[in-house]
Amino acid sequence: MNDHDHNAAELSIERAENARELAACLNIREQVFTGEKGVPRDIERDACDRLNGPCDHFAVRWGGESAGALRCLRLDPAAVKLQRFCFLKEYRDLGLGRKVLQFIEGYYQSRGFTRIVMDAKFDVAGFYEKCGYTKTSDPFTEAGVVHVAMAKNLRGGR
Repeated sequence: MNDHDHNAAELSIERAENARELAACLNIREQVFTGEKGVPRDIERDACDRLNGPCDHFAVRWGGESAGALRCLRLDPAAVKLQRFCFLKEYRDLGLGRKVLQFIEGYYQSRGFTRIVMDAKFDVAGFYEKCGYTKTSDPFTEAGVVHVAMAKNLRGGR
């Protein structure tokens, strides 16, 4: 636990609209994936990490502080792929992940998307299952980490 007053803290999730906001998202990702988890920067960053590209980038703030980030790759008019979803250590296990997923699901559902897919780390697949996602592949290894493909239909059903 850190010094933040979590009772008074507010969660905000905002889509990056300019270079400063995108840089904030990339900074969080670099701290978590490259710094903490040892993913090489040339694997963590790619051509999608720009404004007006195929991905929407989102910053997660908790009590006004940068807490997490994610991006969503628009695969086609119906589906988005959740990618690079992370929180700084001090913001994990606060229940924020579920709230961010609910926000993202609503954001894309309101824009006509009907499905969210992802390659989840195998050890957190249970969290996503609790949030309504279904495994759609056998486990596979990516960047040295075991993953499993998962999906959720946004308009009810599975």
